[in-house]
Amino acid sequence: MPAERIAISIQKGGSAKSFTSVNLAAGLARASWRCLLVDCDAQANSTSMFFPDDVLELDLFDVVRNKVVQRTRIDGLDVLPSTLAVARLDHELISMHRREDKVLEAIAPLLDDYDVMVLDLPPSLNAVVIAALTAATSIVVPADASRWGLRGCYAFLEWAEELRQAHVLTADLLGVLLTKYESGTRIGREVQAELWGSGLPMFETIIPKRTGAERMVAQRLVIGDDGTDLDLSEAYGRFVVECIGRINAARSNRSRHAKSA
Repeated sequence: MPAERIAISIQKGGSAKSFTSVNLAAGLARASWRCLLVDCDAQANSTSMFFPDDVLELDLFDVVRNKVVQRTRIDGLDVLPSTLAVARLDHELISMHRREDKVLEAIAPLLDDYDVMVLDLPPSLNAVVIAALTAATSIVVPADASRWGLRGCYAFLEWAEELRQAHVLTADLLGVLLTKYESGTRIGREVQAELWGSGLPMFETIIPKRTGAERMVAQRLVIGDDGTDLDLSEAYGRFVVECIGRINAARSNRSRHAKSA
């Protein structure tokens, strides 16, 4: 069965998108899923959690233009990395024929090598994001527990629906993940209540706001590593379990639809 492709996407920065991407990928790999983390963001934050900046020569830009995959220290987890060169890809895609299909075409030779691919998308609505969303089979939207986070979540979902209506996007919404949540703040509780009352498919897991997240980034620690923040590690562990259940349910649903078609 070809790999499931999960796009982690929202156009707002500061929503823990890359942190969620690397911990989901690491968690799936440590649950014995063959996983490829695809860093589509020129900021290369996901890539930097596994590789120093000066060790990479090829990235998604090279793959789309012409299989460059880097093995990580975690068994079962590889990375298709990013560098600043990926910023050029957005400009080049504009002049390409069927540009929305280019990311899927690039990763197509790898689909049978993995159970799942996690795509970390840049915080924008550019051509790379559209191509990556087109390649995805499902989407996770991380929304930080702030008014701007709530606004960004709604704006992204509205834009994604426009792409769906235009038959560009076919990916399922796997769920919305509330991140950087502080139960002691009124705004955090209000955002949680509004999202839970929105009818959106919310993950039951809530990712708390912890200063330990910065330490984990600085030390390149992900779920399953010694020394991770306990609260974050436990929360992302629950999130991974939820994702596995929803991925399997989505696959089963697609299979039933395919048989009835």
